[in-house]
This record gives sequence, C-alpha cells and structure tokens, in this order.
Amino acid sequence: MLESLFFSLPMIVCAVITVELALSLLRDTDRPRCWLLIWAVTTTTLYACHYLFFQHVNSLLPWSNTIYTVCQLSVYPLYLIYISELADVRPLSLRPWSVVLLLCPALLCGAACGWAFAVMSPTQTALFVDKFLYGGTTQGLSGWAYTQGIVHHVSKVVFSVEVILVMAWGVRKVRAYHQKIEQLYADTEKRSLYWVNTMLILLVCTSLFSIVANRIGRQRFEGSLWVALPSLLFTTVLFAIGWVGLRKRPSAREILHQLDMREVKGKTENVLDDTIRETVDSMEEDQIPLLKKAMLLIEERQLYLQNDLKLEEVAGLLGTNRTYLIYALNEGLNMSFKEYVNRLRIAHARKLMAADPTLTKSQVALSCGYSTPSSFYRNWKKYEGETDDDIT
Repeated sequence: MLESLFFSLPMIVCAVITVELALSLLRDTDRPRCWLLIWAVTTTTLYACHYLFFQHVNSLLPWSNTIYTVCQLSVYPLYLIYISELADVRPLSLRPWSVVLLLCPALLCGAACGWAFAVMSPTQTALFVDKFLYGGTTQGLSGWAYTQGIVHHVSKVVFSVEVILVMAWGVRKVRAYHQKIEQLYADTEKRSLYWVNTMLILLVCTSLFSIVANRIGRQRFEGSLWVALPSLLFTTVLFAIGWVGLRKRPSAREILHQLDMREVKGKTENVLDDTIRETVDSMEEDQIPLLKKAMLLIEERQLYLQNDLKLEEVAGLLGTNRTYLIYALNEGLNMSFKEYVNRLRIAHARKLMAADPTLTKSQVALSCGYSTPSSFYRNWKKYEGETDDDIT
C-alpha cells in the first residue's frame, strides 16, 4: 500500500498543478503560463504511464510505454520553451520550427517505439515486457523485440543529452535576461527571474538523479521502498515549479515592449521634478559628453534616491536614446545602470549612518531609494562587503 502511494504521488501532484494552472488561465490568459500548463499536462501523463508500469497493467504497456517515451523526451524541451517565454523578447514559441526541432527527438523515438510494438507479435511483446521492461536486459530477445530494446536504449541516451543541453541553455537565457534588465532598471527585484535559477538548480539535481535512475532502469526500483527517494524528490521539485509558476510575473517581452511603446509615443513616464529638466536644458551639448551629463544629472540632483529609477527616464531627460546612454555607462564606467545607481545609493547610506548612527536599517533603506530593507542589505553586502553588525 505504501509503495503504491509513492508510485502515484508525483502523478497526483502534477494533476493538481495542472488543474490549478488551467483554472488560473480561465481568469487571466498568460502565454508563459500556457506553456507551463502544457508542460504540466505532459508531466502528469508521464507519471500516469509510470504508475501503470509499476502496477503491472501489462495489457496497456504497449500504449503506455510509447506515450511514456514521448512524454519523457518532451518534458525538458517544454520547460525550456517556458523559460524562453519568460526570458526572451522573441521566445521560441514564436519560431515554430524551433519548437518542432526541440520536440523532434521525442516524436521520432515515440514513433519508433510505437511502430516496434505494432509489428511485434503478442509472444514477442510479452517477452519484451518480461525481459527488458521488468528485467532490464536484452538477453533472449530477437527480431523486433530486440530492436525495441535498442530504441529504449537510444531514448535513454537522448534523455541524458537533453537534460544537459536544456540546463545549460536555460541558465544562459536567464543570465542574458538579467544582464538586459540591469542595463535598464536600478531596481530589478520585482522583474528578476532568480526564482527560475532556483528551479533550474533543483532541476539540475533532479536531472542528475533522473539520468542515474534512467540508466539503472525503472524496474530496479520495483518491490523496494527505495522508490520513495526518487518519488519524494520529483514530487517536491514538481510542486515547487507549479507553485512559483502560478504566481504572476511579467515576461521579458512585456517589460521591454512597454518601454518601446513609451518611446514610440514620446511619453517618458517619470516622477522627476521640472527643475531637473531645466538643469539638462542649460547644459551645452558640445561641451559636456553624454556620460558626464548623465552623471551630473543623476548625482547632483540625487536621482539615485528615487525608488525604481529607470534608465529610460534619465535618457528622456537628457534628450537621448537609451541605447546611447547604456553604451556610455558601459564604456565609460564599465558598469551597468543598476550597478552605477546602487553604488551611489550605498555611498549615500554610509554618509547617513555616519551622520546618525541611530538610524535603523529600514530607515536607511527607504532614505536611499530601496523599497525593502532586504534589497538594501543585498546591495550593501555586494558593494561594501560589510557584515550585518555594521548595519543598525
């Protein structure tokens, strides 16, 4: 009974996540969440087939094993498409051939598996199920039954390669996204995809275990409570992915599209006072380089103390394109807009604490433009390297 529960636990959790995602999409359509739903449906189907295997529903194994092969090789590519929806301005889903190429190994291996089952005789199928699926060996197999064993071995190799490639590609996409928003925003916490990195780390650990378990063979876990280990591990990670995926977060496309639309309309949304515009207007274009103008504007008027300061706002006040300003900061200061602003904030914080040691961390954070003390403390550690005892 306990073993049966462990076999079904990932399937149940995935089914619950699928229902929750479907209900959330009825209330609010969201492209990344749509792909997460497809991923959840695929994962639920995968573990349903997994459950049938361990329950010895042999009459359905030719069907369930074929579907299992397709789903197993689709899970990681689908999760990569979901990451792309969050991190890419032009995600993979907008390039149909990219999606087809990603899912091609799953479709080919699934087709090969299904074809082999279709041409195998009932005797060959029964022998394959007994010898390979539950015994983990190709000894005694011949003809199409042996070919089916080769197809399954190839599928395991493809799965291992997929895990490595998807993890590497996913991390790269998230890193590129963060580099992009750090050029545009002083405060990136609410726009960050650090939670995706956390999920990727969990998936890396799970993937390593999946590769080992895949190499060992599902049949080795049968009749043993060792099945509890992969079951609980997979269930925890799947629940975490579903839970964070249900929380609404803007995608890279939404964030950058909003900025582009505001530039096209010529409307720079900001809360800066009009006296700053006068300062900018008084600067001589041919005497003061763009970088110096930007530094004078941000530092002398203490724009860095403004909560959620955007590079677009500064570029609008300077009457320049944000691309030029990004280039000026990167080339002249060798840092992103986010780093530049936060270094100024931390320097300001040190002055405040030196002037009034009784200030609390929360008071200093709010005075320096941070929305939360935790944001302030992260930047303090990053740029000052001080311990918590140095911040009252």
